[in-house]
Amino acid sequence: MGNTDIRKKVVAVIQVRMGSTRLPQKALLKIHKKTAIEWIKYRLSFCKEVDQVVLSTSDTAENDPLEILAGELGLGIYRGKEADLVDRLYQTAKKFNADAIVRVTGDCPLIDPHIVDTLIGVYRTNIGEYDHITNIFPPTYPDGLDIEVMPFSTLDRLNTEVDNSLYREWITTTIMEQPDKFRIKNISYTKNMSYLRMTLDYIEDLELIEQILIRLHQEGKVFFLEDILELLQKEPSLVAINKNRIDQGILDNIRSAEFHELKEQSHLS
Repeated sequence: MGNTDIRKKVVAVIQVRMGSTRLPQKALLKIHKKTAIEWIKYRLSFCKEVDQVVLSTSDTAENDPLEILAGELGLGIYRGKEADLVDRLYQTAKKFNADAIVRVTGDCPLIDPHIVDTLIGVYRTNIGEYDHITNIFPPTYPDGLDIEVMPFSTLDRLNTEVDNSLYREWITTTIMEQPDKFRIKNISYTKNMSYLRMTLDYIEDLELIEQILIRLHQEGKVFFLEDILELLQKEPSLVAINKNRIDQGILDNIRSAEFHELKEQSHLS
């Protein structure tokens, strides 16, 4: 067990880029008066365990608007390689002197600060004991409430050991495929709710997230997963909005089905 007397710096990294084919420029689309990035920043501001929130994006010109938005929101930013997520997140962590990062993808505007704090709490009370703390191995939380806490040592190791370009793009797949080589701690929900879709990939997703925000958001306050589940129970018609977009891979407890398709296409398996 490492020294826990000195508080480790945990940086929440919003990993985002403009190149979305399913929902073009989704990072800057307004959802109930705010962009997804603004919602993520707002909801992370209620975390007690996050020391800093920054944005990590690609250095290509199409992502310039994200740098402008980060400036307007007062977010630190790192811009790096488009497809090499291992390097980008490693360099982001390095730039902001993070002892660990919370990886938050830009399509999760309903991120739950309580879940984030819970996972960081596991990291802080077990310094040096885990290489990866997550809630998606296997997934039991709704899609869109995925959290990964990665110590800097893990990012450093991935940056050194991973050569394959596809694995460098799908940063945590190396860890998930080798649970015997990485010490993974998974946090599960009380029941399996992974069939619910609260991520932002399609116009139907945007509509559902907007309806949730319209009903539950109060400026200056934050709502949690339990509030969303209560709402969906009262108004089951909301679940139908993006039901046709549910990923079968997730129902089979695989969050990276798209990765495996790409892997097959590349004849890497």
